[in-house]
Amino acid sequence: MKLPRIIFPVISSLLISLSSGGQTLSYPEEVRKIFNKADSEASLYIPKDIADIPGTAETGLLESRIAIPDCPEKEYLKTMVRLAGARPIDVPPLESLDNPYARIRDMAAMWDGAVMPEGWVRKDDLYSVLFYKAVADRNIPHIGSSPLTRAIDSGLRRMPGDILTMEDLSSKAFTFRMAKELMGEIFTVDTHCDLPEGYPGASVGKRSLSQSSIQKMDEGGLDSQVLISFLWQGPSNEVSSRRAVEKNLKQIREIKEDIGKYPEACGLATSPEEAEALVKQGRKAFFIGLENAYGIGNDISNIKKMRDLGVVYITLCHFRDNAVCNTSSKHGSNPSKGLTDFGIKVVEEMNRQGLMIDLSHPSAGTFWDCIKYSKAPIICSHSGAKAIYGHDRGLDDRQLKALAEKGGVIQVYTVSEFLTRNPGKSSIDDMMSHFNHCVEVAGVEHVGIGSDFDGGGGVIGCNGDNDLINITVKMLEHGYTRDQIRGFWGGNFMRVMKEVQSIAGQD
Repeated sequence: MKLPRIIFPVISSLLISLSSGGQTLSYPEEVRKIFNKADSEASLYIPKDIADIPGTAETGLLESRIAIPDCPEKEYLKTMVRLAGARPIDVPPLESLDNPYARIRDMAAMWDGAVMPEGWVRKDDLYSVLFYKAVADRNIPHIGSSPLTRAIDSGLRRMPGDILTMEDLSSKAFTFRMAKELMGEIFTVDTHCDLPEGYPGASVGKRSLSQSSIQKMDEGGLDSQVLISFLWQGPSNEVSSRRAVEKNLKQIREIKEDIGKYPEACGLATSPEEAEALVKQGRKAFFIGLENAYGIGNDISNIKKMRDLGVVYITLCHFRDNAVCNTSSKHGSNPSKGLTDFGIKVVEEMNRQGLMIDLSHPSAGTFWDCIKYSKAPIICSHSGAKAIYGHDRGLDDRQLKALAEKGGVIQVYTVSEFLTRNPGKSSIDDMMSHFNHCVEVAGVEHVGIGSDFDGGGGVIGCNGDNDLINITVKMLEHGYTRDQIRGFWGGNFMRVMKEVQSIAGQD
C-alpha cells in the first residue's frame, strides 16, 4: 500500500553550513535551534522509565516496531502497519513528555521503523521536528517526507531515495532490527577517529557537529573507538622533533583528560580485555593511537613511553616522509623507498613493546619492509582497495594478500576522495565496494572498519558514529553471516591486538 499524500507548500530554507574537523553539516535555519537544544539535552543512555511507554518494553516480538506520531491520520497509519505485518508503537503527544528534546530521542532507540503523513514535518511544529530528528539521528527506515526533511537529509548527507510502500518499510525495518540486535550482541570498534583535532571545544561527551561522540556511538551501535593524536609532518631537526614530541604528549593528555570527564559513560582501554570489561559494564571503551611517528621524535625510548601512556598503535608516517619511512603520498620523495635505518629499529622496538604497526599512510616500499622486519602482524587502520579506485592510500591485491598471510587486518575507511573519482558523490555503497573487495582478496578474518571520522571521513549514508549501523545493514543485505560480521566489527582487530601484545618483550 502507498500512503495518502498530504502536500504542503515548499519551504524555502536558508541553509547554514557548520563544520568540525573533517565534517561539514548544513542544517536548515528553521530547525537549527531545535536541533542544537536537542543535542545538548541528549541522554547518554535510555532512561529506565522508558518502560512506561506502551510497546517499548516488550521483548521477543516477531514483528518490527513501527513508530506512529500523534497526528490526525494516526489510526489509519496504525492499521496499515498491522496489515504489513509490523507492530505500531504510539509516540505520545508533546504535552505528555516532561523533556521532549531528550525523551523522543531516547524512545527512538526502540523503533525499527517510522511512518508519518507526507508533508507532516514542518518548521513551525516542534513535535514533528523532534520526531524526525530522532528518526534521522538513528537512521530509522521511514515513510513520509516533506521539503524540510529532504533539506535535513541533504545537510546530514543521508542516502537519497524514499521508501514508498508499507511492505518495503516493513522489510527494511526487519533488517534494521536485525542490525541493531546484532550490534548489541557483539563487540564493535572503529579503529580511527580524529576527534582530538577539535579540542578544545569538541568532546567525546558532547553530541555536537563533530562526527564522533558517546551519544552518536550509542545511536549507531558502536562500543569502542580509537582516538588519534595526530601530527602534521615538520622538519626533522632536533628542535622541531622535540616540539613534535611535546605536542604529541599534550594531545594524549587531552584525550585522557576528556575521557576522564565521563567515568560513568566511558573509560580508557589499553588491551582487548580492558575494552571488553568496560563494555560489559555498560561503558564505551576508548583506545589511543598515534598518527605519524614524528610524535616520537628521534628518540627510540619514546616508543615505550607511548605504550606506557596507553597508545596501542603508531601510524609510521602521514602525507610526507619522516625519519622513520617514506609516505605513499605524492608529497613524498619516492613511494618505492621504505624504512630508514632508524625506521627498522622503530619496527623492532614496537614489536618489543607490543605496539601495533599501522601502515595506512606509508609507501609500498615501507609496507614490504615491515612485512620483512616485523615479527608481529601489521594493521592498516584506515585504508582501501586500490583495485576499486587507484588512490595511493589504497592497497593493491598483492599487498592485501601479504597482509592477510602476515595475520594482519585492513580497516576500510569512509574518506570520499579516497573511494571514487567523484568525492562529492561518494556514498556508503562505494565504501562497501572497497570493503567487499578486501574481503574477497584478503579473507573474512582480515577486514574491519576504520572510519577516519573528524579527520576527513564521511560519505553519503555514513557521516558519523550514529550512521555506522548502516554498514551493518549493508553487510546483512550482502549476505555476510553473524560470525563474519562479528569479526568485521571488532573480532579481527582485537585478535591482532592480542597477538601483538602477546609477543611483547620477546627478542
